[in-house]
Amino acid sequence: MSLPRTISRAVTATVVVATALAACGSDESASTDTGQVPTVVASTSIWGDITANVACGGLAEVETIIPLGGDPHSFEASLRDRETMENATLIVTNGLSLEESLGDTIDAVEARGVTVLRATDGIETIALGATDLDHNGSDDSTGSGDDPHVWLDPTRVIATLPTIAAALAEAGIDRAALDDCVASYTDELLVLDAEIEAIVAPLDEADRLLVTNHDSLGYFADRYGFTVVGSVIPSSSTLAEANPAELEELAQLIESTGARAIFAETQHSASDAQALAARVGDIEVITLRTGTLDAPGTEGDSYLGWLLQNARLIVEGLQ
Repeated sequence: MSLPRTISRAVTATVVVATALAACGSDESASTDTGQVPTVVASTSIWGDITANVACGGLAEVETIIPLGGDPHSFEASLRDRETMENATLIVTNGLSLEESLGDTIDAVEARGVTVLRATDGIETIALGATDLDHNGSDDSTGSGDDPHVWLDPTRVIATLPTIAAALAEAGIDRAALDDCVASYTDELLVLDAEIEAIVAPLDEADRLLVTNHDSLGYFADRYGFTVVGSVIPSSSTLAEANPAELEELAQLIESTGARAIFAETQHSASDAQALAARVGDIEVITLRTGTLDAPGTEGDSYLGWLLQNARLIVEGLQ
């Protein structure tokens, strides 16, 4: 099945996402009093693509601060990034402390009067470690609080769309046009969700065991019936570090459960995952993109293609 894709373009450290989806909205772009469309800045390429689909057909110019391949946990804004944010009509972030190294800049820009939307506000979240093997609370190594990686579940992304549309309407974009965009993109996300379910379906429940680089696949596990055996870095943040004693415990869990793969991430070193694989033996390290889209012109250059690609890699690694 071929899924529609938006087009993203990397421009130095800022990704400008421009969409032209014929099924979305009218030919007329919403404009401000000066005749220009609003400029919206998203924290990550994933939220940039999602926002551009809500403002489809050129209803807004959407830019992304964290570049392709960047780690949303560790990225720090430059002076130019801050200027871009200060000049935005709206800033769209994930929230839930995902952009931890960017947080002070976001707060400072918000204090200067720029509207900041935290896309996860008001949606149903899961606690860190909720899908872990020992989710009954016997092990608190994953920390506490809500898991910020909500975009690994497309149904939760659907839940953010009305909030994003409302914020864009406040920025001066025609609400009826936005509603058309939301309806169209929701349909695409539902198709994506169904296709991932079909990809996962042949995988035996006993084989749906995830070992991750950091605690990032909880929402994917929750949506598609996986269990997280453990994480190399038992934290929702890549800024944390692996602990030798915990790695040995994880190695024993892998051996006892028969987990078949360790899923590393492009935006973080896989050295600890490789060391764990060497300790266990006969287990593959597979690299995913969990927090960033792929380069323009690839399958993963849109949220739709990106999540589908990750789903295939996960299932293929566990078969």
